[in-house]
Amino acid sequence: MPDTVVYIRSQPRYGDQVVAFPTLYQLKQWWPSQRLRVVARDDVGRYYTSLPWVDEFVRVSSFREHVRCLPARANASINLHHSSERYGLVSLLRRPALRMGFRNNRLSDGAWTHSHPKNIGEYIGLANLRLLGTYRSFDPHQAALNCFREIAEQRKRPVAPVDVVMIPGGGSGPFKRWSIAHYIRLADLLKTSIGRGTQFSFVLGPDEAAELELINSLRRPEFRIEYCRTIPELSALMLRARLIVANDCGPSHIAQGVGVPYVGVFNESNPEWFWQRPGAVDVVPDVVGAGINSIPPEKVLAACLAAIAADPVERTELAAA
Repeated sequence: MPDTVVYIRSQPRYGDQVVAFPTLYQLKQWWPSQRLRVVARDDVGRYYTSLPWVDEFVRVSSFREHVRCLPARANASINLHHSSERYGLVSLLRRPALRMGFRNNRLSDGAWTHSHPKNIGEYIGLANLRLLGTYRSFDPHQAALNCFREIAEQRKRPVAPVDVVMIPGGGSGPFKRWSIAHYIRLADLLKTSIGRGTQFSFVLGPDEAAELELINSLRRPEFRIEYCRTIPELSALMLRARLIVANDCGPSHIAQGVGVPYVGVFNESNPEWFWQRPGAVDVVPDVVGAGINSIPPEKVLAACLAAIAADPVERTELAAA
């Protein structure tokens, strides 16, 4: 059986993996009978081995191991790196029929049979899909949506629907964390604007112990906590939401993939991590360097209302006023 081999970017964080999921989904739609192998230098296999489209994950460290992972019989080499010559050299040594990679004014640009220019102003997940689109056209938004729909079907616990999902995490540090106090104030403003019956879920992980304690202490019936949920559970939650507000963090890329109205709160403009599309709005401080918590909740509210108004999909009303 021929192989399709995907070399993942050398980044260990949650979000760096999630942005690759729709690419893997689309490859399996094209070649369902081929063995899909994911190769990485970091210990990130847990993100991939549970995906329904990945047949094998291999962690490598040496150049020789990179080459061994691409057998001579391989159908395609998909290279999601853009800052190393090694992947072009691997593809040239093995010469699969399809060699896809990013053009980045490097010597390895000539290795690719299909390529897409690397642009730091383009959302990384979309860039990956556009790379595939140089081989065969498809709708990247639909591919991402279908990807997370299929992942959601793998959930082992039920997930109740909710109107608004809020994601106040930020694994890179406090500079990416719009505060939980701001999120709570935003919830109050949203209730006034879109319906007093609006229900909220706060997605929290092990790094959000303080946020967990605060929300629990409020005992507000319209607030629900989703603590340490799996990627399939988060996918199911977000697919059924009508609005998502998130800091720049791993789960925010599930939110962007499902395509519901989305507001991303950033400490500075960061287009590589924000999918610009109808129904999505990014919010940054008015003054460069002022810090993420200089953004007032009223500004994020305006972005939420704009995202809902611009959403191309006709959805059920958020809540009864």
